[in-house]
Amino acid sequence: MSNFVVSLPGTLKAPLTPDVRGKILAALQGTDPREVAEGESAALDPLSVNLDTSTFILRLEVEAENSASARANALALAEAALRSAGLDPESAPLGNPVITAIDVT
Repeated sequence: MSNFVVSLPGTLKAPLTPDVRGKILAALQGTDPREVAEGESAALDPLSVNLDTSTFILRLEVEAENSASARANALALAEAALRSAGLDPESAPLGNPVITAIDVT
């Protein structure tokens, strides 16, 4: 098994309230990336939002056998987190997940 950092872009169809942001982050607790390469500490926010363009990026750390499984696992986690905050695929559509780091140690 390897640890993957997966980035998932998305678009918000309505303004992100502090309450909704808090619910998303609570649902993602434990999946935020902590190391990115060679044990280098990361201060990556699991949820970055660009209010000017109503876009966001979720960065999740998942453990998986391969990159396809990592992308699928991260997508499932992201969808569940958004749903728990009251956002459905139409109010916060996600783009394709992208592997941004791999730790195979």
